[in-house]
Amino acid sequence: MYLTIKVNMLFLGFLLLLNTSLSIDISKNGANVEMSSDYCEKGKVQQFGGLDCYISGHSHSKTAIILITDVFGFAPSHSREIADKVAAAGYYTVLPDFFRGDPYVRGKPYAPWIKKHAPEKGIKDAIPIIKALKARGITKIGVAGFCWGGKVAADLSKHPYVEATVLLHPTYTTTEDIQGDKVPISILGGELDDLCKTELVKEFKNILKSKPEVDSFVKIFPGVAHGWTLRYNNTEFAIKKAEESHNDMLHWFDMHLRH
Repeated sequence: MYLTIKVNMLFLGFLLLLNTSLSIDISKNGANVEMSSDYCEKGKVQQFGGLDCYISGHSHSKTAIILITDVFGFAPSHSREIADKVAAAGYYTVLPDFFRGDPYVRGKPYAPWIKKHAPEKGIKDAIPIIKALKARGITKIGVAGFCWGGKVAADLSKHPYVEATVLLHPTYTTTEDIQGDKVPISILGGELDDLCKTELVKEFKNILKSKPEVDSFVKIFPGVAHGWTLRYNNTEFAIKKAEESHNDMLHWFDMHLRH
């Protein structure tokens, strides 16, 4: 009897481990990731601005969007689907590998990884990409930062590097970052986000209200937790909320990069 129970417990443990390896549980309420294995990518990975980048879109476009991912990087996932969606809207879209082949792997110690890949360092890698875009004739650039990438996007927005910014459940982003913003900025937060709490998003909104010279839009999505725009599964709720955020992002860029 004891042996049977022990064997069953080991088997259940194996199933749990297997399930964990197949998904990254970032969010709650249907917003945890399920990697899409059947998606047919429309772009390609190539060297650009000193980094490997997934690039999608028409080469003759004069407007570009840089998408900056979360800690899990630019490997095949919803991030590339989003890049293709942005490209389909007419933008030359660049999804850089800021981690140089070393994204965070769930289950490993986080502290040494984030010390090596602090988001404050991201702007140094982003500037060469911006220069490369301008060298190919791009006249207007937008940047969208997801989670870790939100801090990099916020840092870029303090300077005349880009013309519009979208922050999606940004982590490591501070009130000082928002105070320093100089370009039109949209911030999309989640009601249940425990890493970018609604209280902080509301602080961001109040700061931006005090800066009428900078166009801004702040929205808190009900019923979603951290990562819902990027690391979502195939439930109806998760897809609906993710697509809503992507549409809001594109609308913001259309408003400020095409007029």
